[in-house]
Amino acid sequence: MSRVLFVDVQGGAAGDMLLAALLDAGAPLGPVEDAVSAVVGRPVRLSTGEVRRRGIRALRLALPPDLAAPGRRRRPLELIEAVERAGLEPGVRDRATSVLRRLIEAESRVHGLPAEALELDELALEDTLLDVVGIARALASLRVERVLVPALPMPPPSDAGAHGAPAPVTLELLRGFTLRPSSAGAELEETVTPTAAAVFAALGEPAPAIPEIEVERLGYGAGARDPSRVANVVRVLLGRARAADRGRRLLVLEANVDDLVPEIVPDAIEGILAAGALDAWATPIQMKRGRPALTISALCESGSLEEVRRAFFEHTTTFGVRIHEVSRPELERRTVAVELAPGGPSVRVKVGLLDGVPVSAKPEHADVVEAALKLDRPIRAVHERASALARGLLEEERDR
Repeated sequence: MSRVLFVDVQGGAAGDMLLAALLDAGAPLGPVEDAVSAVVGRPVRLSTGEVRRRGIRALRLALPPDLAAPGRRRRPLELIEAVERAGLEPGVRDRATSVLRRLIEAESRVHGLPAEALELDELALEDTLLDVVGIARALASLRVERVLVPALPMPPPSDAGAHGAPAPVTLELLRGFTLRPSSAGAELEETVTPTAAAVFAALGEPAPAIPEIEVERLGYGAGARDPSRVANVVRVLLGRARAADRGRRLLVLEANVDDLVPEIVPDAIEGILAAGALDAWATPIQMKRGRPALTISALCESGSLEEVRRAFFEHTTTFGVRIHEVSRPELERRTVAVELAPGGPSVRVKVGLLDGVPVSAKPEHADVVEAALKLDRPIRAVHERASALARGLLEEERDR
């Protein structure tokens, strides 16, 4: 069974809140202080205290004031250099640098500037290093293998502030993650900060719901604000996910049609997917009297059954739908960020593990295309290189 961290963002998520939650879940403070001290080049001591947010006890992390001083601002690439020369454990170093690279790459895309020309304002302060390095060290101490991130609270776009909330860089980082309306509304300036979004993008993977997990520890991290509508805390659940060979219980819906206009088939598939199906497809068949026809099929979870069944009737010509339950064994999944060249672009790779051993790797195609353009390399070569690096990284971790 893999060791999993499930991140439940109730009111908001910031770097210091995530770190506080990990400390509350049992990560020792000493190694975090040592790692941060090695990166910033001087002793750093942190303090924590219990607070209440809407009646919930949580840990609040107090940051040393000098880490947020304007004179401590660093240029984006200097943040990565500070981590790389600090002598951290490889796993801690790689996690921290992957978060920083994702953050810098997102800022570059938002502003249309190369990394060396960026001005990151608050994100360039040393407290960003504290959050990122501290989280990487705490995850290593807790022996976390996967970070699962469900739907994240997000207020509607507004004109508040220089960029508006949510920040463009936050949305850029959260591509592929699910967002939900935030009940905190205007009481929080932002529900997910860029630092937290970078942690999710680099180290996490989207999770539609909490998996079957044997919960071992819980941790609550609090934000500075205390809104009236929601507890401004992030909760983490640490435990072991049950073995994947039991299989995930899903439903298959099928309908045979011989009178659906071919041009409409792609639209029907799209409509079924939009209704909540995990997958949908069409299979050529022969019906009575040898008539050519199609079987329209869809795979869905039980919670989406009514919407998907309705989509069959709305988007196809069928008068009936067959439904049966199936078991789908799944590999353990982990998303890692690999650096293709020193100081170069990184690519997220989804890796499938069988009993802890990598057996498949699928790089994010958008990352591959972007990296290929930057490196002036063929897309296929970048795809193969990223897959190999991801496999090697996980095998190295397993052997340590």
